[in-house]
Amino acid sequence: MTRALRLILFGAVLSMLAVGGVSIWALQAQSSDFAFVPRAAQPTLGAVKLEGEQLPPKDAGRVFFTTIGVRHASVWETWFGVSGGGEVVPEHAVRPDGESDQERTRLDDEAMDSSQDAATVVGLRALGYPVEVEAVGVQIAGMAASAPIAKDGAELGDLILEAAQRPVTTIESLRTIIADVGADRPVALDVHRDGDVQTIDTATIAGADDRAILGITPGQANRINAPRQVTYTIEGVGGPSAGLAFALQIYSAGKDYANLKGLRVAATGSISMAGTVRPIGGVAEKAIGARRAGADIFLVPTANAAAAQAANVQGLKIIPVENFTQALRAIAETPRP
Repeated sequence: MTRALRLILFGAVLSMLAVGGVSIWALQAQSSDFAFVPRAAQPTLGAVKLEGEQLPPKDAGRVFFTTIGVRHASVWETWFGVSGGGEVVPEHAVRPDGESDQERTRLDDEAMDSSQDAATVVGLRALGYPVEVEAVGVQIAGMAASAPIAKDGAELGDLILEAAQRPVTTIESLRTIIADVGADRPVALDVHRDGDVQTIDTATIAGADDRAILGITPGQANRINAPRQVTYTIEGVGGPSAGLAFALQIYSAGKDYANLKGLRVAATGSISMAGTVRPIGGVAEKAIGARRAGADIFLVPTANAAAAQAANVQGLKIIPVENFTQALRAIAETPRP
């Protein structure tokens, strides 16, 4: 072997080692972006329970809520994509403005609680029950690190009942009180935490429009009064996107599941107490998850329909809906399997 050939082979080996080393690093190193990964849709039966409901017959059909796995993407995935139908999502789309993991989790939990309240109201009212919604305070779902309230003893999850010795029931009532106090002024908050009410002495700050604010992400806390109780047993899932599926489960349980006609119905979408279905994220991955669960149809917010169709999931009928009434009609108009 000539010296030139040995040099060529040596260079080739070094190149292969370098490429291999970079590949191994890229597979193991985390990027700042996130990966959305499909997960099989989960049955709402058992996770959502209507007081007095009967277990459905085996052939009655089922409702499923869809979820996705969210984790940091590897550098390799940012370069070449996520296998199995996943996608890479920029950090700012998942965790805007530098939110901490704790704040993001708290916001997701708050959104889940709100979706359950809305689903309960929508599902029971569709069954014909009178439902009263009473606003009872404002929950702290997030806090700006630079705001005085973040350093004065407030905690995520605190329920604000009074501000400046005035009752707080809604987010708007809190905003009005704080605006009246003025920016950069002291204010006392009465909050409910762990069964006790305590006072937090803090101060307001000036918002982007110079209006006084506390520097929190508020969440509306409600008390729902209805003839039948709905309970939720959901673990490891946050966000608002299961609201439509939860409402469908409540309604179906109240109809002894006859409305499902044996269909396996997957659904996603945030829902308001008025029954409006709002868009959500990760719908392409959720379409894959719906099919993995054997769903016959997948109900999605109208604004997400194109993304769901683009997933090109064979054997799954995707139906866009704008409200709960349309969702019920879509099920009714789908032939039995």
